[in-house]
Amino acid sequence: MDILKINSKVKPFEVHFENDFLFLEKLFNLENSMVIVGNIVYKHYKKTIFDKFSKEKLIVLELDEDRKTLESVTAIYDKLLNLSAKKNLTLISFGGGVNQDVVGFAASTLYRGVNWIFVPTTLLAMADSAIGLKTSLNYHSFKNVLGTFYPPTDIYLNVGFVDTLEKKDYYSGVGEIVKFLLMEKNAFDNLESIASTVTSLTSTPSKSFLTGIVKKSIKIKLGYMEGDEFDTGRRNLLNYGHELGHALESSSKFAIPHGIGVMIGILFANQVSYKRGWLSKKLYRYINDHILLNNLKPDVIKLEKDHFEETVILENMKKDKKRLSDSLPLVLPDKNNSLIKITDFSFEEYLSNISELKSFLNLN
Repeated sequence: MDILKINSKVKPFEVHFENDFLFLEKLFNLENSMVIVGNIVYKHYKKTIFDKFSKEKLIVLELDEDRKTLESVTAIYDKLLNLSAKKNLTLISFGGGVNQDVVGFAASTLYRGVNWIFVPTTLLAMADSAIGLKTSLNYHSFKNVLGTFYPPTDIYLNVGFVDTLEKKDYYSGVGEIVKFLLMEKNAFDNLESIASTVTSLTSTPSKSFLTGIVKKSIKIKLGYMEGDEFDTGRRNLLNYGHELGHALESSSKFAIPHGIGVMIGILFANQVSYKRGWLSKKLYRYINDHILLNNLKPDVIKLEKDHFEETVILENMKKDKKRLSDSLPLVLPDKNNSLIKITDFSFEEYLSNISELKSFLNLN
């Protein structure tokens, strides 16, 4: 077991990289605890994990992106308060990013904060959201506009959980990892190495390889969070691919999962940079052909024309919580191949580029 200690300004926490599942014994016997799990993860691991918790300690919820809402949080409040839960409670959360957001928000607000432990079961949560400090909820048609900064005390990470993921959910995790690899220092000088890593990641990787790439992703993310935990400066660059990606999640009613939306968003951001004369044609084409497009094939995700309605996507992008002007924010590579955040991305430039992206993806 390897432990990464993170000294957050909110509160310190630890990531435990586990090679086996012996850590579960500690959780089975943890006093004053409640386990909260989504119904899909519960079905996969009912006999091997959840039957070993007493029924009184187990809350099973229907959780998906549509249910990442205050209603799901209040359902947790109701169950815990009906059980007379005390402030020394520890919540144990098993699942992906939605579970993390809902349980983390509940933990941060119940009694002004109770302890919680997170066991991520998706590649996306392992490589990205688990260490992000944030909890986020959707409100009506607005994505991630409610939230708190409240990390778990402990994260127990075992990549063995990815074996039960559907293909598109695994590739959703790949999408965020691709983003991190493209954000590493001098990444655009090492694209062949990145392409090789992505190929290995999508070709039945060993558990040790997968653990290594998750660790690398976490460390890259921490590098951008350092000194900007509350997302007011450099951490904004982690939204590379997210402006369009989030809009596509909403316009597709979440048929396009987060990380796949991010990869399409990177395609889009790079295209804008290329058309502005910043990103070279050589690099633009190499990233598309060798790093991104292989992860967007029909056997991974079926992209539909009605997911790409220009006006619907634009309205969703206007709702971006980081939008501070009449134009749209966008993170993209500059002429030095460094990521920057622009705030002068006009609606007209958006419409021109989204039309070209649709043509590129054969969605016209």
